[in-house]
Parts: sequence; structure tokens; C-alpha cells
Amino acid sequence: MANPLVLSPKECQGKTWYTPIDLSFAANKALIPLHAGELAKAAATMPLALINENREWRLVSVCGIETGHNLFIKDAKWLGNYRPAWLSTYPFEIVTVGEKGLVTFDRDSGLLGAEEGEPFFDEQDQMTEAVATRIEVLKTSHRKHQATQTALSALAKANVITPWPEALHSQLGLSINGLHMIDEKALSQLDDETFLSLRKAQALPIAYAVNLSLPQTHLLGRLARLNPGYVTAPENLDSFFDSDEDLSFDFDS
Repeated sequence: MANPLVLSPKECQGKTWYTPIDLSFAANKALIPLHAGELAKAAATMPLALINENREWRLVSVCGIETGHNLFIKDAKWLGNYRPAWLSTYPFEIVTVGEKGLVTFDRDSGLLGAEEGEPFFDEQDQMTEAVATRIEVLKTSHRKHQATQTALSALAKANVITPWPEALHSQLGLSINGLHMIDEKALSQLDDETFLSLRKAQALPIAYAVNLSLPQTHLLGRLARLNPGYVTAPENLDSFFDSDEDLSFDFDS
């Protein structure tokens, strides 16, 4: 969000907004942010990854094999079994500035109006019900995102984050760079103090979920044939997972 509108009666005076009528706003987003509260459902239906963005690690769902094309969105509708929570709060977002969180609206979303849309605030400078409802959902998600960031920072400090296998990039025809997973060997060799720090930071569920979600990349190959972009999808990804022992994950380690 390069030029956000900060929600306040003054900044929003004379401005209105429109509710997204479909998911076309995310059709060009191959990576969609997630928080740890979504792990169970998301990991079972799509591949997850860690990315380093502005020197911070983020948890994302991998929804494409090339930038600019979301394979899970076709004709502005979601094709998967689980829809990331981020889709329900766009174009609103909470931006952290120091210790303060600012509620913002994406000016570039195409959903900002002047007269005919929904007002942000009423005549008493109170948020309208439609805005307030979305902000409450956003605040809940934001707290979960903050907890997720704490967990990811712990994983980074423990030096257990590693890039996706190059073989998977080649097999999938993946042109998105910067996707990471957990080095399970490094995780299993951590000393007790470091491992306990990951447990206290609630980082272990993320570590397990990210690696266990990788076989879901076969969905990307199937969706690429159903909803093609520019990259040709491989015919079969199963052979990669059948032969790659490095992607197993031992919960007893």
C-alpha cells in the first residue's frame, strides 16, 4: 500500500468507499499474507512459505507459480477450499508506526469514491457500522499477525529458515523468488535452550505447518492447467515428492 489513506474524520472528509464485489483485486497476487491462526486450514489446502520483506519475515500462502497471477482466483472467484482472512478485510489494513497502529485504506484499490459510495464516518465523526465491523475483524487479525511475527523472529534467530529446494522450483516451473521453509535437520539439532525459546514463542506450529504444506504445491500444477498464466505447468509433481526424502518431517525430533 504505497499511498494509504489513514482513517480519521479529517482525512476521510468528503470521501466514500465501495465494498469489493468480487476477488478481482487479488487476481494478480501470487502471495497472500497469513497469520498463525490460519495454519491448520491453510496448510491442508495450499503451500505455505516464509518470505523476507523489508527485513522482516512474513508467513504467506503461495497462490501462484509466477508473479502477477493468482491461480486460486478464476473469473474473480476463489477456487480453493480455504480463503485467507486477508481477502475479507481488503482494502483496509493496519499499519504499525512505532508503537501505534493506524487503520488505513488503499487509495489505489479503485474502491475510493467521493459521493455515491459508503461514508467512512457519520455526522458525529463516528465510524459507520460497515467500517467498524471490518475494523474489528482487522484488529483481531492484526493481533494474530503480531504474534506470528514474534514467532518468525524466533525462527530467524535460531537460524532454521532455508530456501525452498531448487529442485522444487525447477519441477514446478516456479519463477517466484524468495520462498523459504524450515531446515528440519537444523531444527532437530538445536540445543535445548534454543528449542525451548521456539516453543515459548509458539514458533513450532509454524515450522511444522510450513514444511508439511509443501506437497500442496501439486495443486499449483493442477490449477495452472485450469487457470493458466504465462508459465507452462508441469504434468506431474508427484514424482518429486515420491523421491525427495528431504521434505519429510519428524515430529519426534
